[in-house]
Amino acid sequence: MSTITALAATDGTAAAARPYPPLPHPDAAVYSELRALAACESIRHEWADLASRALEANPCLEPGFALAAAQHLISFRNVELMLLWQGGPGSAQRRLVGLIPCRTQRHVFASDTLEGFADPRLLNGTPLLDRSFAAPALAAFLRDWRGRSHATGAFSLSGIDPAGAFAAALARVAGGHGVTVGWQPLIGRRLELPPTARIAASDEILRDKGRLILAEATNQVDRRDAVEILLAIEASGSRGRAGKATLQDTREVGFLRSMSRDLGRQRLCRIAVLVLDDRPIAAALTLGKGASCWLYHGVGDEAFAALEPLPMLLAMMRKAQPSRQILLPGGLPLFGARNEAFGTISLTWRRPQPARRPADLAARMREKIGRALFRPRPAAVDG
Repeated sequence: MSTITALAATDGTAAAARPYPPLPHPDAAVYSELRALAACESIRHEWADLASRALEANPCLEPGFALAAAQHLISFRNVELMLLWQGGPGSAQRRLVGLIPCRTQRHVFASDTLEGFADPRLLNGTPLLDRSFAAPALAAFLRDWRGRSHATGAFSLSGIDPAGAFAAALARVAGGHGVTVGWQPLIGRRLELPPTARIAASDEILRDKGRLILAEATNQVDRRDAVEILLAIEASGSRGRAGKATLQDTREVGFLRSMSRDLGRQRLCRIAVLVLDDRPIAAALTLGKGASCWLYHGVGDEAFAALEPLPMLLAMMRKAQPSRQILLPGGLPLFGARNEAFGTISLTWRRPQPARRPADLAARMREKIGRALFRPRPAAVDG
């Protein structure tokens, strides 16, 4: 308890020491800025404030997740953020109202273009938009993207909830900017849990072997230890023997430790461990808070594989908090009847071509006829 109190006091002191600037006028214009993700540490405060006001909460775009990924993971090194500010550039009163991950695509014989960014670790790709200024922020993004794209441009946003508030807002705004919104559903995989009767039988067998408890880290020290337990369980099994365990990849393990530490301070990362006597036999790391969370990583001790400890742990987590849904990669719920997974939104537009005058069409016809009548003779071949 003393640890939790100390952390809370530290966070409160830091927040009090850095007050928010006066808010811009509600009708102030929204400006866009493209900045490398790795260079966004300086706006962590504004970023976290935006996340707390987001139209749709997204733990994968919290600064604690994204900045840790930029520091440790190669696939995030060239990621950029489209920052949408309400208020003039350089103004002390400007406020961050939107944040969209993207990447600049370099071309040799054409100008650079802006494309969406996707990665398997981004279980949820929904951009952060201020719920009060979602429409102006989206309009500013679409204007900037169209200005950077070619005559026929495309921008993809992966991991989007088709029934979410962001998808609805984008559909309303895009039409007014000549942008077409396409949809491609992801192939969500539902985790095949064993029948309830089998889980109950395994639970009874394990309880005959010893004391079986569900433990959850409640402070930073316990959370750090729980992460190491999860990594150790995974490394002790077949993935470790194949050299594919997270603990054997310095970049992945560095990211997981940093991300879980930063998000844990905001209670956005939770780690549950199934313990038999004093031996951990399963662990699960989830992201997010509220009515739903994402299963980011889960492992079970393969020495107890026949008793399926990981499904048992997930069932116990569900029983402990029946109102909280656990989402799998792809957006399908672990428990529930929803069959529509998350998907990819594709934004496309075609630059309007100027109207052609009859004189222009006639000139093009004369040029084509001239090329067709003139045929250069083939080079002579010595006989």
